[in-house]
Amino acid sequence: MIDLVLYGPSGPQPLGRPAAVRVELRNTGDHDLWIAGVLDGSENGLRFPHYRPTVTRAGDGEGDAEGEGRVACPAEYGTVVASPAPAEDPLVGPLRPSDLRKLSPGQSWDPSSGPGCLPLMTFAHFTPRRPGRYLYTLTLDTDAARPEDWLGGFGVPVGTAREDLLALVARVPRTRVAADPVEVDFR
Repeated sequence: MIDLVLYGPSGPQPLGRPAAVRVELRNTGDHDLWIAGVLDGSENGLRFPHYRPTVTRAGDGEGDAEGEGRVACPAEYGTVVASPAPAEDPLVGPLRPSDLRKLSPGQSWDPSSGPGCLPLMTFAHFTPRRPGRYLYTLTLDTDAARPEDWLGGFGVPVGTAREDLLALVARVPRTRVAADPVEVDFR
């Protein structure tokens, strides 16, 4: 129903600059699909949908100055070098009806660009200091325990506007999908 795809640059990338890693959501189903892009609080897990990016570095698996610990990845990967930063403020802006987008069957969309969407800051700000191979991964999770977990922290609509918004949220399929990882070589 939903395909999450990462695209990385071709060829080696220069150290000290972020790699151009793009994301695409594709409706692979037979019916219209409702989804939201990367919203305020999505990347660090404060609100749904959760878009959780991670970058790991190939190597000996030991921690280093860039890494923050071990993760379960393919055997040659293991040191997390970039993941979402903790939220500075737990309040996130309200969900708006325009944040939810309808994708027709076969239609694709970049959830990290366009009106109301934010870039994946983990990917946009990661600039490796050591040469090597880095694995970029991304997971999308829309499976909120309560529809209200999508609404945000302040300025949330009330009354009929709230009910209408929750009806739109109810159209989003509850799922968790992971993109195939993208490997980027930095030199």
